[in-house]
Amino acid sequence: MRLGVHLIWEGVLALCAVALAVAVVATGAGFSVVLAQAAPAGLIATGLALSLRTATPNLAVGPLAALTGAVAAYLGGGYGWPQPVALTIAILVALVLGIVLALFVAVVSVPAWAASIVTAVMCQGLLLGLTQEGPRTWTFPPSVPSYTWFALFAVVSVGGGLLWLVQPVRDTLSASRREGDQGRWAGLRPGIGALIGLTGSSLLAGLGGLAQLMRLQISVPTADWATTAAALAAVLLGGVSLYGRRGGIAGTLLGVLILAMAGTLLAYHAVPTWITLLVTGLAAALGLVVNRGVESLRPGDGP
Repeated sequence: MRLGVHLIWEGVLALCAVALAVAVVATGAGFSVVLAQAAPAGLIATGLALSLRTATPNLAVGPLAALTGAVAAYLGGGYGWPQPVALTIAILVALVLGIVLALFVAVVSVPAWAASIVTAVMCQGLLLGLTQEGPRTWTFPPSVPSYTWFALFAVVSVGGGLLWLVQPVRDTLSASRREGDQGRWAGLRPGIGALIGLTGSSLLAGLGGLAQLMRLQISVPTADWATTAAALAAVLLGGVSLYGRRGGIAGTLLGVLILAMAGTLLAYHAVPTWITLLVTGLAAALGLVVNRGVESLRPGDGP
């Protein structure tokens, strides 16, 4: 059973996570730092994982997260709007952009990765417009602690993995993974997966952007493509398939934790940023090998 292979790999990841956790404790860096980093990164990665499972990869998750945080900071920090109003409008922006992206992909039947890159560029333009006068400061105290954001990420990530084990759910939402002529119009059924995958991933990315804003208390004028790259590395390392449908259960959670702990250790030892990015790239490369291995085991539509 293909799920068994995912579980074996997740067992390997769990052992790596335990080893890194011991190293973090030994350095005295503290797990609060790890959780603070993993919470927003995890929500963004979970969104990307959902879009990959539905075979509609959303490569705009990083820019969407940055834009959501910028909208909240612009309204709350720049104009003094009440915190609940600013947060609500910001997350609605992410949700609406996700819906528009999903409908475009579903109706026109174009590759989601291409449409999401176009969306990312638009998010970059909106972000620069909001922050053209400089970074926006979030003047409110963090209303949601980092461990709550992390708990939300863990529940959604693992819960989504368990839900994906239900075959009718998996088959319906991953219909975008199809054989034959990829250029033909796919029809309405795959559009359901695109609607759920792209809208859901955009919403989760927006939540990640808000978690990041509350953590840093500032929104900077950059879409930070490295955020998307880090999310992709965590998701691939966790075993979520680039081809759609497959994904395991706790892989994304473990991938995010591993990268967060590795980043904490590298920062603690004052390792240059370029080495940290190189480590992220190597993790993504390993994830590609894992993807190929799982897909090559045998044909079938297992999780």
